[in-house]
Amino acid sequence: MCGRVIQYRRPEEYAASLGVSCQEGSISEIPTRFNGAPGQNFLVICRDPDSQQPVFSVMQWGFIPSGADDPKIASNLVNARAESVVTEDVFRAAYRYRRCLIPVDGFYEWKKLWPVGKQPHAVGMTEGQPFTLAGLWEQWKNPDGEWLRTFTIITIQSNKFLADLSERMPLIIEPRDRERWMSEEAHPGDLLKPSQSEGMIKWLVSTLVNSPKNNDRDLLEPLPIESVRAIHEL
Repeated sequence: MCGRVIQYRRPEEYAASLGVSCQEGSISEIPTRFNGAPGQNFLVICRDPDSQQPVFSVMQWGFIPSGADDPKIASNLVNARAESVVTEDVFRAAYRYRRCLIPVDGFYEWKKLWPVGKQPHAVGMTEGQPFTLAGLWEQWKNPDGEWLRTFTIITIQSNKFLADLSERMPLIIEPRDRERWMSEEAHPGDLLKPSQSEGMIKWLVSTLVNSPKNNDRDLLEPLPIESVRAIHEL
C-alpha cells in the first residue's frame, strides 16, 4: 500500500526536473506536502481531454468512480493494484483513458517491529531528484452539480530494495516511459512491474510522520544514529 507521499516543489520545478513539457492548466494554490495523505489535494500530470497534451491539474487523492453515489468510497480506493487495473470494473475505463503521473519527491513506508509497532522510513532517489508515480484519475459530479477530480496511486509488488519494509510499493514510471504511460495506448502492460532498486534510497524518520497533522520539512530528517541503533537492537 502507498498511503503517504512527499510533494513540496512548484509545478515549474517539477516540469524542469522531470523534463516534462506541461501547461499549468487551472492550478489553485495548494500547500507543500511533506507528509501528504489521502483526502488532500495534490499536483497531478494528466492528458488534457481536448488538446491531448500533458497538463498540470490539482486533484484529490482517493478515487471516486463517476457513477458513485457516496464519495466516502474514496477512502477505499486510495490505491489500485497493478495486477487488476485492466479487469477491475471500478478502474478499467480510467486505466484505458485516464492514466496520469503524480510527481513526488518521495514517499513513506512502515516496517513492522514486533512488539513495538511500526517504524516509518522515507524513500526517495539518491540524487534527491523528483520522480513520478503511476496513477488513474476520474471526474465525479457531486449533488450540487460541481465536478471533482480524484486520483488513485497504482501499487505493485515491492522490489528487492523495499521488500523488507512492505510487500507492495507505488508503481514508479521511469523517465523513458512517461510519455508512453500518458499516451492513448490501450494497455502498456509491460510497464506494470516493480522499478529497479538502483538509484533508490531509504532512511528512518521520526514517528511524527504517523500523523498527517504533522507537515513540515523536519519530518524528512534522518533519525539520530543513537535512535537507529536502538531500533536495530529490537
